[in-house]
Amino acid sequence: MQRFLHDHWKFYAFQGGLLCVVGILALVVPLAATLASTIFFGWLMLLGGAVGLLSAIRARNAPGFWSHILLAVLSVLLGGVILWNPMAGAVTLTWVLALYFLLVGIASFSIAGAVRDSTSRHVLLIASGVLNVALALMIVLGLPGTAVWAIGVFLGISFLSSGVGLLMSALDARKTLPSV
Repeated sequence: MQRFLHDHWKFYAFQGGLLCVVGILALVVPLAATLASTIFFGWLMLLGGAVGLLSAIRARNAPGFWSHILLAVLSVLLGGVILWNPMAGAVTLTWVLALYFLLVGIASFSIAGAVRDSTSRHVLLIASGVLNVALALMIVLGLPGTAVWAIGVFLGISFLSSGVGLLMSALDARKTLPSV
């Protein structure tokens, strides 16, 4: 892997730089990033539901046929609703994002409790849990207003941090000769 990264560092640097640009754009215009990701998610739900319907119809004699049909129809309906009204979809996805942060926070507390006797760094897990629960509360208490920016900002942060990490790794691999 070290040799591959060294030999193709330009491609990875380009990819990292592109991720940085996309992340910055999402942070500068979070509403556009939120709507774009919501519309993308709506299309995924719609297409996934359509494929699920076709799959269920082809396997109509299989066990679980009606539940497969029901889930596929729900997916098509949800995708359609999101595409019809992307802002309502953004509010729904923002609720899901808040739930995700809450569950990650609770899991961090649980993991911190499990490793408390093994390391003093369990405090970092507790801090991470507090941060995630605080993010969840901030999002929920700010709804529906947070739906306008939360998804876009968090996507922007994710793209930017991934881009910086990849770009720095590629630039480092450029000057590091791989061991044979």
